[in-house]
Amino acid sequence: MRSRRRRIEKEKVIAYRRSKLFPWNFIFEDVEPAAIEHFVPYAVQVLGDLRNSGEENAKTATEAKASTEEALAWASSATVRRRMWSGGASSVGASRGRLRGLREEQKDAEARKGEKERLRERIREEVHLVVSDFLSDTDDEDALRMHGDFAMLFPFAFSQCLVQAMLQKLNLRLEDVIDVRAISELMGVSVHDIRRREDFIRDLLAHQRNMRFLGANIFGKKVMSAEGERIGSVADIIFDAETGILRGIMVKTEKREWVEESAAKEGERGVSSASSATQFAEKSGEVKRGGVERRKGSVYLPIQAVRFNSYNGGFVLKSTVF
Repeated sequence: MRSRRRRIEKEKVIAYRRSKLFPWNFIFEDVEPAAIEHFVPYAVQVLGDLRNSGEENAKTATEAKASTEEALAWASSATVRRRMWSGGASSVGASRGRLRGLREEQKDAEARKGEKERLRERIREEVHLVVSDFLSDTDDEDALRMHGDFAMLFPFAFSQCLVQAMLQKLNLRLEDVIDVRAISELMGVSVHDIRRREDFIRDLLAHQRNMRFLGANIFGKKVMSAEGERIGSVADIIFDAETGILRGIMVKTEKREWVEESAAKEGERGVSSASSATQFAEKSGEVKRGGVERRKGSVYLPIQAVRFNSYNGGFVLKSTVF
């Protein structure tokens, strides 16, 4: 009975992914509140992983400051334009001023439209990864153990939690990104229900602290290629001893030829052995960015080479690396 339900849910997910409404059909799907409560902590953790470096945080702060300055500048120019139009000026200078104001307003509108499209594309990419993780490992034992009865709801509930976490960080709502009413009509879903669930998720996010995935929970997790082929399992984890940042993983490979091929491609990177790997510090000349180390049937992969599989807690190689 349970296997039949999993098959039906998988077929539903495949159909949703092929739909023209993707990814909004996943985000607007009605799911039980208990599933949302279960996946919110995972969404917070994954989103935190996406922005865990100082460089990324600095970049985010700079972009936020720039956006604020642009918004203030636009508000100021809008005030000037309102005064200009209400003043009834008829001189040539006033006409030129109105024309400049209209051009500025048009540029602002185009910039805002571009920002929304970039955000929509980012949401599509994140939901696509969530769905891919689920479809590649629907019956994974680790995932079923982690999520229990909510495992089959992962593509819908987790996608909603992750997208809301992204929007909350940007101080935005779904209606700022997409025409909620139009999508709701196409899906036959109540706008009231969509907004109610959005508020429910955001309230949970506001009171949620990041989960801590302990190293002991990562050991033994499987590592997959971008094509879905099992490469091996996590044998060890590499941290920067000074900052505590996760630098990479040691993968115990199941295929000797993969080890040799990977090492051959990255053989000139100059990677040295990691003594006491879980306390290993990445220093200049020891582990270079993108480096791969072959060591007794294991391969070292830098964290930039893999992405976290949010469904089963494993890792997937990024297609751009190998």
